[in-house]
Amino acid sequence: MVKLKSLLMVLLLLASSQIHSASPVDNIPLQNQLYAMGKLSIPERSQESFYNKLQSILKNPLDPHSEALANILLGDYYIHVNDPLRAREHLNIATPLVNTIDKASLYQEYNYVLMLVLRTEGKIQEAKRTADALYRDVRESWPDNKLSDIVLERAYLNSYMYRYQEAFELMELALAHAYESDDPFQLVETYNLFAILYGGLNDYPSAIDYLNKSIEIMEANPSFTQNTYLYVNLADSYRASEQFDQANDYLNKALEIARNTDDISLKAYAHQVRGRLLVDQEQYESALSEILLSQQLHKQVGEELFSFEIHSELLKIYTELEQLDKAQSHLQLAKEYASQLGSQDAHYINRLESQLAFKSGNFEQAYELLNESYTQYRKQFNDNLTYVSNLSREQLDQERLVFENKLLEQENKLNAQYVKESKKYSYILWVLILLLLLVVGIALWIMLRYRGVARTNHRMAYTDNLTKLPNRRHVFRTLELQHKSSGQTRKPYSVILFDIDFFKSINDRFGHNVGDKVIQATRNICEAVLRESDTVGRIGGEEFLILLPDTGIKEAYGIAERLREYFESYNFDDIAPGLTVTSSFGVTEYMPDDETLDLVINRADRLLYKAKNEGRNQVMASFA
Repeated sequence: MVKLKSLLMVLLLLASSQIHSASPVDNIPLQNQLYAMGKLSIPERSQESFYNKLQSILKNPLDPHSEALANILLGDYYIHVNDPLRAREHLNIATPLVNTIDKASLYQEYNYVLMLVLRTEGKIQEAKRTADALYRDVRESWPDNKLSDIVLERAYLNSYMYRYQEAFELMELALAHAYESDDPFQLVETYNLFAILYGGLNDYPSAIDYLNKSIEIMEANPSFTQNTYLYVNLADSYRASEQFDQANDYLNKALEIARNTDDISLKAYAHQVRGRLLVDQEQYESALSEILLSQQLHKQVGEELFSFEIHSELLKIYTELEQLDKAQSHLQLAKEYASQLGSQDAHYINRLESQLAFKSGNFEQAYELLNESYTQYRKQFNDNLTYVSNLSREQLDQERLVFENKLLEQENKLNAQYVKESKKYSYILWVLILLLLLVVGIALWIMLRYRGVARTNHRMAYTDNLTKLPNRRHVFRTLELQHKSSGQTRKPYSVILFDIDFFKSINDRFGHNVGDKVIQATRNICEAVLRESDTVGRIGGEEFLILLPDTGIKEAYGIAERLREYFESYNFDDIAPGLTVTSSFGVTEYMPDDETLDLVINRADRLLYKAKNEGRNQVMASFA
């Protein structure tokens, strides 16, 4: 018995020594270093030096926490250099370690990379759940550049499910994080996603404007090599607006960059958009070659997100080429991928299937599918008012004409083939015409029903909810236009930047409800003093910006002084007894050597700071 106990003790000691030798003591300094690396900007996390540093760390014996974190960061690197297969490999290495360690900060880094990998794998709903939960966990602790990236991902995933209202609400938050981060890369990504959303809503001029703005920042920062896909996005927007020459130019530029950098993902995307362009030009054989090449390249890097689009495009091409067996095969694959993505494109699939049925001679099935397509189209409208409200009249008319043309073509063929054989087909034809009229009537009703919603959504996107003044995006867009105009005409304009003095104290003393009423009263004060040609907008909590066109610094100073006096004498007792409010102002004028708008804004901001620093309730101006 004693020998047995001794043997058990020896075995326990051996097991304990193996456990300790297999699990080194936590290297806290190394873990802190790795967490700091995870907070770098995306361009920094995409550099070869970042990869080399992680590989060097992994060559040494590591504690489980450090090993998990290093593999997560390698996954982060690979996903941002468009290699999702290797990103997934390193996540799989990290997964058991993360689950064993069970530490919140490690889970957060893991889930950041996981949401990006899931999206590339086409698992949209799972990626969205991961992204939403991650933002809730880290919004108070992570830096603005990574918060901006998470919010952009959430908006992008919402757009895949046609939740455009939620996507645009998230874009406001993403833009705020991008500005706070002072990271131009995040501005590039934010402007790009605005373009994607506007493109999804068929507002291609706005999409092109945002993409040009995004590309301008990218080209000013040569390290942003992973943003070259913007050229393909811009080409696709030009294609959709039927500016085919511009689309070709940008596709050629993107493909040249892809060849020089061996960027397979960029090649795949560029060939896919070129295929779409050739379909629009009815060059179906050439389009087929481009789409098949794109499919091959997407598979090479493990990119599944575009599989639904690829199979839908192949379905359309094979139908037009009357290779109906192949079209049928891609129809089934498109349906499978649409189901995986949680796609709401059923009406589009049914429309393509209707074309396939027609080419196959199944005319009755074609009409049934066509009718079902419109029914689903209408249901999608009812389920997602924001998406519908942003569909333009031209797009609805175009859809209606497409269906009319298809049905008229079918009518002619039916008459030619069957009118001599039986009157039965004439009866079917009239039934189908009635269905067409019903569908057109439904489309017109939908169009009229939601035109008002479109106007409301547009107004909300550019208006501050509390004051009903222009919001930050609106006022800065107006200011950019004025700056460009003054740069060409040399006409002056002035900017007043002001905020309410001791606003935090007002909130603390009287409550946030009173603070909100003070913000609202600011609008009344501005309307009493400013001219009709002036623009005032709320750009922050208690901060406002005023644009004064055709106004020199002396006149602008006088306007600011009148505003200051109006604040000083305004009767705030109606809001709260004993409440007095003053404001501080920074005033500057556009000067010919102000190459960028930022120079004007920064000057006004410095003057506002000076006014507050020297006692508040005063106006500081930059007199020449």
